[in-house]
Amino acid sequence: MTPRMVVCKHPKITNSDDFFFSGLNIPRNTSNPVGSTVTPVNAAQVPGLNTRPISLVRIDYAPNGGLTPTLTLILMPLRS
Repeated sequence: MTPRMVVCKHPKITNSDDFFFSGLNIPRNTSNPVGSTVTPVNAAQVPGLNTRPISLVRIDYAPNGGLTPTLTLILMPLRS
């Protein structure tokens, strides 16, 4: 376990998929009352990040939803 309570995967059973997330390039469904969808990426989705405090998020906004029409953001905190 890491200090963030994420289970470490044994190095002998890791593979390249543990360091890859396919999906930040895919627009998500925004037809909901809020008019937006958040796609998080952290150690839960990318097991290779289990000891790193790295998170990304993609936010898709529907036309006339969220802040501006047809806006997509990718956020990455630089310091936690």
